[in-house]
Amino acid sequence: MDIRILAILILMGIIISYITHIVPIGVTSILGALAMMLAGIITPAEVVEGFGNDTLMLVAGMVVVGNALCETGLADIIGSSILRIPCIGGNEKMFLAVILLFVTVLSAFMSNTATVAMFLPLITSVASVSKGKITRKNTYMATGIASVLGGNLTLVGSTPQMVAQGIFIQTEGCRAMSFFEITRGALPAVVLMFIFYLTFGYSMQKKVFNFEETVKESACEKSKVRSQRSRLHIILSGLIMLLCVAGFISGLFSLGRVALLGACACILTRCISIKRTFITMDWTSLAVLGGALGFSKGLANSGAIDMIAEHLMVLINKLNIGPFFVLAALMMITSLVSCVMSHTATTAVFLPVAIAIAKAVSANPMVFGLGGVISCNLQFSTPVGTPPMTMTLQGGYRFSDYFKVGGVFTVLSLVLTICLMPLLYGF
Repeated sequence: MDIRILAILILMGIIISYITHIVPIGVTSILGALAMMLAGIITPAEVVEGFGNDTLMLVAGMVVVGNALCETGLADIIGSSILRIPCIGGNEKMFLAVILLFVTVLSAFMSNTATVAMFLPLITSVASVSKGKITRKNTYMATGIASVLGGNLTLVGSTPQMVAQGIFIQTEGCRAMSFFEITRGALPAVVLMFIFYLTFGYSMQKKVFNFEETVKESACEKSKVRSQRSRLHIILSGLIMLLCVAGFISGLFSLGRVALLGACACILTRCISIKRTFITMDWTSLAVLGGALGFSKGLANSGAIDMIAEHLMVLINKLNIGPFFVLAALMMITSLVSCVMSHTATTAVFLPVAIAIAKAVSANPMVFGLGGVISCNLQFSTPVGTPPMTMTLQGGYRFSDYFKVGGVFTVLSLVLTICLMPLLYGF
């Protein structure tokens, strides 16, 4: 059997398992990577390579730092302070609106992954003292979506733009993007996000997320009953968190290294014990991310994505459709591929294809390129494509929850962006 077809069949099996919950999603991701290895598509080293990925280290490290805030009691102090703000109080929708605003703006100018890493512990601290008025399950996924959309607003907010910049510079007929050039195309989805969550989106997610808050969500309350840390530990945990934020912004080290250093500092200063570190670790998120990186590498190595791109070009040439419909098809396909493949890898694979097709239909290759980059980031129906969405798994979501809520918003934002592309950039 053609190795490309085999890779696609493995991918279909992974998706079916994700949707049906035949096996836990973390196990599904690992099995997917192992299946790629058994098929000879990736090596054993490439299977485990994902578990040493910098993004996975970021997730693991910040889980430890966030849990340390709970263990010391600092999370309760922060949460109580935020709840005393008059405009928020115990109103979850208002709290969500404020969080989405801050996350969107910050993600535009610093790593959107780092922004999520900073805000998830903050949300947990508020939820732990709100007596159920504010929950992680109704805020985590929205925070992930806001960070992805915010990262889509500027040249430096997310890695796909940086990959695209390199391709544009090296491609004849294209030019380098300006810092805010992508903002026009990405901003409508941001506006839509606020409308979505302040209207029917918030009500919809409350119905869909019908599960109980995860056990880890009450870690802060458990730590208060078990023991009270000293004032020194409270100060130390807060200082470590601030140093992590400074590290994320400075870019002196990679995000994963900064997070791991923060985690080690929390353990060494006894802000959290090694036993509690292992008990409160979010192993599901790590398994999903590590395994997904493995099987997505298999997709790239097998040539399955290249095969899809080649057939797409042939089909478009046969249909002889106008530039708008060609662009719409490309944006929908790149968004769809980002369901199961890193948005950065999807950009690297499909951007040259988009530029080539634009030239074939006598359209502006920069417009097609920008459309491809934006659509790679407009994918919220799975927790696999972007690190910020993977990190939200800590909220206890099922795969189907992403499909039902994130999927609806994906369709709405994608359709809106496609329709506005000709008005915003022309052809």
